[in-house]
Amino acid sequence: MYELRSSSEGTVVRVDVDEGQMVAEDDEIALLDTENGRVAVVTDVPGVVRELYVEAGYTVTPGTVVALIDES
Repeated sequence: MYELRSSSEGTVVRVDVDEGQMVAEDDEIALLDTENGRVAVVTDVPGVVRELYVEAGYTVTPGTVVALIDES
């Protein structure tokens, strides 16, 4: 399992996937509103989203787990 983590501090604007959804490498998982503008959280691995740990309105810091991806 791959833990997708936020690299920035900010507020989650939206989550672009659902649990159980297949994702490809470089797919956008969520969008953050940060001090420096909007930043996409993208996955480095293809697979299936097993768990989402954030939703719109959540505040994240660098290292916060955004999603758990079962690599395929």
